[in-house]
Amino acid sequence: MAASPNNQLSETKTLDSAAQTNGQDSPQPSCESIPPSDPQSTADTNPGEKRKRDDDDPTQNSSPHPLWKTTLCSYFRRQDGSCTHGSTCKYAHGEEELRPRLDNTWDPTSERAKKAMKGENGEKVAAKEEEEQEVMMTEMVMDGGEDGEECGDPQLSKCLVHLPRKWHGDNLRKFLSEQGITFKSAKKKKGMVVGFVSFENAEQLKSAVEELEGKSFGNKNLKVANVIPRPFERKVKSATAATLSSQQTIDDASIKENAGVSIASNEVQDGATNCDGSALDDSTSKAKCARDAVTPLAHMPYGDQLEHKKNSVMQMLKKLTRNARKACPNGVSLPQWVLQSRERGGLPCEVEGIIESPVVNGYRNKCEFSVGYSQQGKPTVGFMLGNFREGVTAVEEPVDCPNVSKIACRYASIFQEFLQHSSFPIWNRFKNTGFWRQLTVREGRSAGKVADENFEANISEVMLIVQVCSVGLDEAQVTNEFERLAQAFAAGAAANSPPLPLNVFVVQDHQGISNVAPTDAPLRSIPIPKTESSLQPETANNIIEARIHDCISNLRFSISPTAFFQVNTLAAEKLYSLAGEWAGLGPDTLLFDICCGTGTIGLTLAHRV
Repeated sequence: MAASPNNQLSETKTLDSAAQTNGQDSPQPSCESIPPSDPQSTADTNPGEKRKRDDDDPTQNSSPHPLWKTTLCSYFRRQDGSCTHGSTCKYAHGEEELRPRLDNTWDPTSERAKKAMKGENGEKVAAKEEEEQEVMMTEMVMDGGEDGEECGDPQLSKCLVHLPRKWHGDNLRKFLSEQGITFKSAKKKKGMVVGFVSFENAEQLKSAVEELEGKSFGNKNLKVANVIPRPFERKVKSATAATLSSQQTIDDASIKENAGVSIASNEVQDGATNCDGSALDDSTSKAKCARDAVTPLAHMPYGDQLEHKKNSVMQMLKKLTRNARKACPNGVSLPQWVLQSRERGGLPCEVEGIIESPVVNGYRNKCEFSVGYSQQGKPTVGFMLGNFREGVTAVEEPVDCPNVSKIACRYASIFQEFLQHSSFPIWNRFKNTGFWRQLTVREGRSAGKVADENFEANISEVMLIVQVCSVGLDEAQVTNEFERLAQAFAAGAAANSPPLPLNVFVVQDHQGISNVAPTDAPLRSIPIPKTESSLQPETANNIIEARIHDCISNLRFSISPTAFFQVNTLAAEKLYSLAGEWAGLGPDTLLFDICCGTGTIGLTLAHRV
C-alpha cells in the first residue's frame, strides 16, 4: 500500500479481486495479543521483559479482582497449554476458566465471543456447529493405517477434532488408554488436528463418545465428529481392471464395506441401501460444494460483497491499531496515528472503500486444481472442500465457481476423464504416496479492453502444468503416460467448439508433502500432438519455449510456468495505476521496483517517471 503524495497515511483504498481465491489457501493464523486485565500491572516494566503478574492473586485476597480470569492467557495458548504462573495467573487458562467481563461481554478472542459475533440471529452459529460434526476425509478411513491395519466399519469409526498438532498415533492411543476407553484402532498424523478411532461394536463407540465429548486441550474442546468415508471399492489398478466391470460375484466383506456402490461405474447408485436394508447416509449431500469453499461470497450481489469486504478490512485495521497500542513499550509515546484513531472509531486511517473489479466472472488467469477423490469416491480434478489439517481431503469439481474461466474448467474436466482410466495412482494426502497431484491452468489474454460477458474470448494462449511424483516408477512407463495425457489434452481442446487454445504442456515432478513445490522442482516440456482444428502455433518440431504471454496496460509480458503474475489482469491495471497516483510520481521521480519479479509494476509506471 502506497502512501498518499503528502506522505501522510490518511486514506486506505483496497482493490477487490472480485470473488475469492482458488480455495487452496490456508486459513489465516490468529495473531491477537491479550491485554492485561489491570492497566496498573504494566507499570515499571522494561521493554523486552515479560510483565510480572503477581497482583490480583486469589490466594492473597478473599475476593478476586473484578477482571480476574476475564481474558484468555496468550502465553498459555502459545505454549500449548503451559504457563509459568500456574494457578496464580490472573488470565484464564482455557475457555472453562474464562469469566464474563463487567459489561457481560467475553474476551473478543474467545470462542464464545466469536460465536456471538457471527451468530446474532443464531442461524450462522447453528450452521457452523452442524458443519463441524462432519469431517470429509476421503483417504483415511477406508485405506490401510499407519501400520497397515484397516480401520474397519466406517459406522463404528469416529474422528476426534482439535487434538494437539504435535501428537502422532502413539500419543492418541496413550491418551485413549488413560481415559479408560476401549477401541480397535487409533490413528493420527503429526501436524493435523484430527485423529481417527474405530471400535469393535456400538457399545464401545457410545461409551467412548460420552467420555470424550468436551475434553479440553488448552483452549480447545475436543469434538467427536462423524466421518464421510470414501464409499467405493478400492480397485487394484492393473491390466485386469477392465474385467472388473463384468465381475458378478463379490465376497461378503467387500459387500459389507461397499454396500450400494456400483463396482463398474465407481459411483453411488440412486436409492442404494446398506446391507441391513437402511438407506445410505445422505451426509455427503449436505456437505458444501466447491463453489461454497472457493467463493463463499458468491451468493451475495456484488455490491454486498464489496460492503462485506470493506467491513472485514476495517476490522483488521482496528485490530492493527489495538495491537500497536498494546505493543508500545512503557515510557514510549504512542504514534500520532494511534492517538488519532479514537476520532475515527478505532481506525488508523480513513477507509474510502473497495474498488470494483473490471471483470467479475472468470477473471482468474491462473487456477490450481487439486487431484483427489470426491465424496462419492470418484477420481476428481477440482478444489478441496476445506483444510487438510482439519481433516478434509474431499475434492469436488469446479462447477459454478464464478472466478474460474470456462476454459480452465474444460481442461480440468479433460484431465479428470483421463484419470478414470489411468493406471497410475492419485496422490494420497495422508500417506504422502501416489503419482497424480495437481493441474495448473494458466491463461494469456491479448491486448484490448473487453466487457465481462465476452471476456473469455480474449484468451489466446493456455499453459497446462501437471504436477506428479514419479518416485519409484519406471521412466519408460511414466513417459508413455505423459504422451497419452498430451494426446488427451490435444484431442479435448480440438473437440471443443470453438477449439480451445493450447500452447504449452509442462510436467512438474515434486516429491514434497504439500503441493507447493520449490522453484527448482524439475520441469519437463511435453510435445503437444498436432490436430486438424487445434490452435497450436506452427513450429518446426512442435517443441516451443515453455512460456505464454499476457498484457497489462498495453505491455506484453512473457510468463514462465512458475513465474508470479497477478491473477486478475484487468484489476492489476487499476492496482498499479493507484500505486502510481499515491506515490506522487512525476518527471523528476526515481522509481525503484524492489523484488520486482516479472517487473509488471515498474514497467507499467515507467512512462510516468
